[in-house]
Amino acid sequence: MGSQLYRSLAPIQPWLSYLLDGYAGPRKVLGVFLSATYMVCKGPDIVTKMKCFQSAIVKFIHSVNYGSTPSKSQLEDAGGLCPICHDDFLLPTMLSCKHIFCEQCVVTWFDRERTCPMCRTQVADDPAWRDGSTTHFMQLY
Repeated sequence: MGSQLYRSLAPIQPWLSYLLDGYAGPRKVLGVFLSATYMVCKGPDIVTKMKCFQSAIVKFIHSVNYGSTPSKSQLEDAGGLCPICHDDFLLPTMLSCKHIFCEQCVVTWFDRERTCPMCRTQVADDPAWRDGSTTHFMQLY
């Protein structure tokens, strides 16, 4: 989300310089009016990006916990094998839907999806931009 905020903030200075310095004399009023209009249009976008950035920072600081540690009997009931990697459980994690996976397997899964791999119950937050990708939307102003 930092890249999204940067993409919104970066064009402000060049646009304001162009709009304010491009007009002289009595036409300077037009430059001030256009600059004010630009900031009114840009303001809500920046506020939205700031809220998303703040949310991303909070999520980054707090450790993500997708489930709890299952008991030995729960591991035995699950068959002792991770359904994702088909190997013995390594740091098993039981999701809220009671399915059990290796911690690394389920973390990798939640990098792309937000649902349990078995029953599709929603477990994680939206994975948007978690992999470092950015939007394909062109930044016009």
